[in-house]
Amino acid sequence: MTTFHGTWGNRTLIFDNSTCLVTVLDLEPNQRCSWHYHNQNFNLFYVVVGILGVRTDKGYTTKLIEGQSFTVEPGVKHEFFTYNMETTIVEVAYVDYDHNDIIREKLGGPTHEDDQEAEGSV
Repeated sequence: MTTFHGTWGNRTLIFDNSTCLVTVLDLEPNQRCSWHYHNQNFNLFYVVVGILGVRTDKGYTTKLIEGQSFTVEPGVKHEFFTYNMETTIVEVAYVDYDHNDIIREKLGGPTHEDDQEAEGSV
């Protein structure tokens, strides 16, 4: 894992490919990121420890506590910021997932003896 230092704290890269980026951010108290937006990415913030604010150009700020998440859609200007405590979040940037992108060749359900024999468990 690679860790980068930013003005607001540290970013540790967990996973990165062409459709998704997952990072853990250890944020310092009373800091904010840049005011920005993404053309294609959704931006999900999940609070592990502390409190996080997410401000958007839709005219509101969402205050998240431990165990809560918030997603910013592509094209929405936003920034996140901390209050007077250290905060750890998981940030996930991803493109739109298609729930219909599955081709089933065999339906799931109860197992049959021939399934178990094929696995060598009988």
